Amino acid sequence: MTQNVADGRLARGEARRKLLLDAAVGIVGERGVGALTHRAVAAAADVSLASVTYHYPSIDDLRRSTFEHAGSRIGLEFLALVTRAAADPDALPDICGDFTARLVTERRTDTIAVFEMIVAAAHDPELGPVKRLLEQRLSRLLFSYVESEAAASTVTAALQGLVLSALAPDRARDPGRLREAVSDLIRRYRAAR
Repeated sequence: MTQNVADGRLARGEARRKLLLDAAVGIVGERGVGALTHRAVAAAADVSLASVTYHYPSIDDLRRSTFEHAGSRIGLEFLALVTRAAADPDALPDICGDFTARLVTERRTDTIAVFEMIVAAAHDPELGPVKRLLEQRLSRLLFSYVESEAAASTVTAALQGLVLSALAPDRARDPGRLREAVSDLIRRYRAAR
């Protein structure tokens, strides 16, 4: 009986943290990293301020966790796609192109939140390790295709630049351009090996 009670509390705690982080990602994605406060998250999640500060005592904890959450949601989806493409490596450029097009359309809020936090990492040393971890994970996923650490790092940086540029309001209406650019970039790095 005691184990079931503890399991229930853990599950409720995880559900609460997810609710809070989903709200935090929405705030950052819609209003910018400067709008991320404990009060804003409490209001967006419709919970008490105490609940937010219980799970994320400092603003640094909240920011770092928000960045990890947004990056993980995007990263896990990309990991699943790349893993499925392992049987047909030639499909990876199109898979990446399609995925990045979805990042600026269907997953726009998450994507903006990640890029807001990347920029914030330039001024906040607490966010630096999370930024590096997300970039390393993406590079590792691409490494098997381009077969060079330097190429994987370069493609990672180029992908970030292409997505960031596509988030601009004048570019967001044409995800097809982004899809083509990403597919072409990855094909070129594959051909260069």
